[in-house]
Amino acid sequence: MRHSPATHDVFRPSYTFADGMLAPSEAPGLGVDYDDAVASAHPYGAAYLPVNRLLDGTMHDW
Repeated sequence: MRHSPATHDVFRPSYTFADGMLAPSEAPGLGVDYDDAVASAHPYGAAYLPVNRLLDGTMHDW
């Protein structure tokens, strides 16, 4: 999944992609560093997420 440049500024990944595969880093943790100062420059805005429903109204998997 591609992320915006702002996302990569806030969550700096330590992993890389090589030959179509994810290559984890040797650094401890989950593979990202979080920058709270940069995150505060990007306030949260609610987004509409579509809901996929069948004709009878039941929810459906994407």
